[in-house]
Amino acid sequence: MGERRLRLGVLGAARHVPFSVIAPLRSNPDLRSKLDVVGLASLDNREAEARARAWDIVKAYSTFEEMLSDPNIDAVYNVLPMPVRGHWTVRALLAGKHVLSETPVCSNAREALVAQRAAEDAGRILLEGTHPTCHPVTKRVREMLLQGKVGCLEHIDLNLGIRHALQGRMVCSRTGALMSLGCHGIAIVRALTGEQPRVLSATAQPSRENPEVDAVVSCSLKTPSGALAHIGCSISEVSAEAPTMFSISGSEGCIRVKEWFTGGGKSFNEIELRQFAGCGDSFVERMKISRTKDTYYFQWMAFVEEVRDQERRREDVGLPWSYTRSRGPGDAVLNLSVIDAIYKSAGMRPWPTTAA
Repeated sequence: MGERRLRLGVLGAARHVPFSVIAPLRSNPDLRSKLDVVGLASLDNREAEARARAWDIVKAYSTFEEMLSDPNIDAVYNVLPMPVRGHWTVRALLAGKHVLSETPVCSNAREALVAQRAAEDAGRILLEGTHPTCHPVTKRVREMLLQGKVGCLEHIDLNLGIRHALQGRMVCSRTGALMSLGCHGIAIVRALTGEQPRVLSATAQPSRENPEVDAVVSCSLKTPSGALAHIGCSISEVSAEAPTMFSISGSEGCIRVKEWFTGGGKSFNEIELRQFAGCGDSFVERMKISRTKDTYYFQWMAFVEEVRDQERRREDVGLPWSYTRSRGPGDAVLNLSVIDAIYKSAGMRPWPTTAA
């Protein structure tokens, strides 16, 4: 007899839930055998009931506290608005629930430290939903860099447009390009290099609707080993048609990847490698990934397997050295420390902690 499925409650009624959670479950029996969405909570009872019916979720909760006190909920997917996300992640952890949080996990690095400590004290798993880093293409490119396919890593260039934001432009216009998209760019650069970069420079273009929010951000980073990285992100409508791509340059070659983590089976899943030695050969590696297994599928598999692995061992659950499928909440702290530094370099104030 197999393990009982992990019972998940969705904290918030965000519009992306059907394609970030429900669709991967319906399309992949292996994930469905491990995870079951059994509840949805919203402060608007009518909204909770309507979304639960529409998404075939068994139970609707009219308060967050009601869901967190329910012993039939094992874990929570926190999709609440960013200013209150950290507060409710901590509340969920202290209520004994594992948490997969939407990105970013909270408003700033200091707040992320509080969430990390809550996970450690509660003995629960906390992961940030940086789904592109879970994708096999990202992992394969990291493997190619370690194998020396491009020689010494010199530069990474990564651009993210608005259509790759889970929340859509309306929500992104409230939180800005860096928090909505740049958080993924930073996580990808850190995953590819295996290093914590420092910020060399950054510029931000304010939103016309709200000058305190960034509409376009460009930043330059440098890793301890000397590699440079550029991340560009934009929530403007102009960026909607621009493909998401990254290119990597090294002393002996370059790698180019386009649209590798688009949801809904639309990913190219191709890695183009050009090596400078000899005749300058070019190769295209096509990864064999089922169309149903998109970036969110790999994120959920990593979360469920992390939870189950640590629960089987029973010792030191939620502590930094216990994470085997991911880097744990410490990764979110490091991502947000770079975000805070980018804001400061661009002459903007990092997001403050907001009381729920």
